Amino acid sequence: MAGMNIQEHLSAFDRWLTSRIEEAQNGRKDLAFRDLAIDIPADKAPWEYSLLEPGDRSPQGEGWSVYRLHGVWPAPAVEPRQARPCPAPGRRSVLGIITGAVFGREAARG
Repeated sequence: MAGMNIQEHLSAFDRWLTSRIEEAQNGRKDLAFRDLAIDIPADKAPWEYSLLEPGDRSPQGEGWSVYRLHGVWPAPAVEPRQARPCPAPGRRSVLGIITGAVFGREAARG
């Protein structure tokens, strides 16, 4: 990539990174990437990457950036709820109201 100006380099990196993020997202992986040496062959991208299982450590070596795309937040703990009676003095149930309307108030209280 010799002779490339900074705008071309940033644009190429944007396209490369967008493709790597899409690849990681589709595979439900995290993404680790880093810059390679400047003097790499022109036919090779100046970045390397690795797809990681969610939460895994970055690859060995210096300069890795890791995008945690999956499994960053712990799954919410769902506690089973138990039905509890809720006495409400002076209130009637819906069935009580219907029974009262159809059969009279005295039948609804019985």
